[in-house]
Amino acid sequence: MANPAARYALAQQLIGQAGRALRLARLEAGEILQKTGPQDLVTVYDRRTEQFFRQAIQAAFPGDSIVGEEYPQAAGDGGAVWYIDPIDGTTNFVNQHRNYAISVGCYQGGQPLFGLVLDVERDALFSAQAGGGAACNGSPIRVSGRRQLPELLLTTPGVPYTFLRGHAQQQALIRLAGQVRAVRSMGSVALELCQVAAGEADLFVAMRSSPWDHNAARIILQEAGGALCTMQGQPLPQDGPSTTILAANSLQTMQMAAAFLHGA
Repeated sequence: MANPAARYALAQQLIGQAGRALRLARLEAGEILQKTGPQDLVTVYDRRTEQFFRQAIQAAFPGDSIVGEEYPQAAGDGGAVWYIDPIDGTTNFVNQHRNYAISVGCYQGGQPLFGLVLDVERDALFSAQAGGGAACNGSPIRVSGRRQLPELLLTTPGVPYTFLRGHAQQQALIRLAGQVRAVRSMGSVALELCQVAAGEADLFVAMRSSPWDHNAARIILQEAGGALCTMQGQPLPQDGPSTTILAANSLQTMQMAAAFLHGA
């Protein structure tokens, strides 16, 4: 395997170029499509951006695998595994042209190498390399020191899925929302996990998420001192089907929230 630094340098270059292109993008009629319904959108820019990353990564590191949102996995022969979400927060991209991100995570042998999440319109790059701490635009970031439920800010990317649609944790999450200081929703898994990493939020829940949504931001969160698991308290798999996520500014906060959700 080549030096991870070469992959990190390539990822930084590509995410910067892709971000500049998206900031200039203006959607035309017919460029917005529904996947499974009106709350699950894709645009031509999601697909163009992912193809841009795929082509550059495969050219530079042909043995690497690529797991992205818009196309089938490109399987390599034992190199690193890249997780790419070309636009995390597509609805925000369509309706607001802000609060969306490009997310790029890279792992080797199941171990994290680096994560990059670009808040495109703010031009704010959250980054972390394994063992190197987390940063935003080069300045170190750290989770908050808040630990008690009444002082926590809870964020969730999908209010209907978290609070309005029936599921096993619905009533517990509604009770949790009544105990914390406030609940906010940005509509982007990656950006909301980075909010926890930067100390701007303290607790995060999502009832659905995929590896390309969270595998970059989870590295940033953990390097900033945070923790995450499934809603059932199990380790969050690196690669697998969509799963619930509970993330927090510390292992202590995460365990407290998990105990609350399960009535302990």
